[in-house]
Amino acid sequence: MLTNGDSDNLRLLRSKANRFFTYIYSPITWVRTMTLIEEEASLLREKNLQLSFQLESMRHLLDENSRLKKLLNFKRESKLNIYPARVINMGASPHLSSSLTIDIGSESGVSVNDPIMTPNGIIGKTVIIGESESIVQLINDVTFRLSVRIKPSNSTGILRWLDKDLYLIKEVQKNSNVEVGNQIVTSGFSDIFPSDLPVGEVIKITDERGRFQKSVIVKINENIGSIMNLFVIVDE
Repeated sequence: MLTNGDSDNLRLLRSKANRFFTYIYSPITWVRTMTLIEEEASLLREKNLQLSFQLESMRHLLDENSRLKKLLNFKRESKLNIYPARVINMGASPHLSSSLTIDIGSESGVSVNDPIMTPNGIIGKTVIIGESESIVQLINDVTFRLSVRIKPSNSTGILRWLDKDLYLIKEVQKNSNVEVGNQIVTSGFSDIFPSDLPVGEVIKITDERGRFQKSVIVKINENIGSIMNLFVIVDE
């Protein structure tokens, strides 16, 4: 039989052995714990990524729904004879610096020089017509010109593309009361574009020294690069 002294020694030996093995296995335990933590973190990152994709998809659907509602409301409320069309190609013509192709043509009653617009305003005109497709010259093409009126002064001029999303109206009379924020609309002087269709907004006015005119810098209402749907104004 073990004496009390022997029992104490045995307990002491066991305690030292436990501490020894704990010391030996603690790095292994730490590695296993860190591996589990990393696996859980990886799963969480994957779930967060999936949720981010789902959220982005929901936002896209909401934006698309809002855009389509705006198009539908515009068609319902417009007094113009307009046909909806979808953009099927950008930069379609080698003869134009800025153009696109739409999915309707002569079969739908579209003809050359029909105005093209979105709910935000005028963006171009048709130039080449096929049976089921048409090529549109955009407002930011270097040769595109648009007769416009500046409200509320009713000053008129010819709008042309300047740079990026900026446009220029030259030869506006210097004594015209034009201010930043004034709205730009079609003048009605053209045989192509009806009057008072929205175009853009004045953002800067520059006097031309030694001349009786001033230049007006305009930002148009529409983002040309993001157009997916539009309307063709056709003769009744």
